Amino acid sequence: DKADPPPEGRLPDATKGNDHLRELFVQTMGLTDQDIVALSGAHTLGRCHKDRSGFEGPWTSNPLVFDNSYFTELVGGEREGLLQLPTDKALLEDPVFRPLVEKYAKDEDAFFADYTQAHLKLSELGYLLYLISNLILNFLYTSYMCV
Repeated sequence: DKADPPPEGRLPDATKGNDHLRELFVQTMGLTDQDIVALSGAHTLGRCHKDRSGFEGPWTSNPLVFDNSYFTELVGGEREGLLQLPTDKALLEDPVFRPLVEKYAKDEDAFFADYTQAHLKLSELGYLLYLISNLILNFLYTSYMCV
């Protein structure tokens, strides 16, 4: 584990709502609403740490198992000892996000399938940026050498 959180802007601000999620994931990264909800399901693992985020606690009762429990807990309402961030609650308040939350709460296989695709897209963003930056650097280097 790293001692410091990622730079600002790389992760959603947990205190904001659905407009912020869309701005970050759809407008900045080119992902879809479905991707946002599916990727939020990663909260089934782990917990927040107060010293890093200002929030404390796990999202699920078993934060070591990757399953659809994040969605079942979210649909079930707040429970003592489990965390629901404002960004988590925003998923229930949004008319596009909520049906996806409910779908994943009922159908773990659908969550796994959609999460896989969304995670792949997210992972490829970094790879594509790496490729593009290398192409630009190679072009600049080649152009410089040809002068």
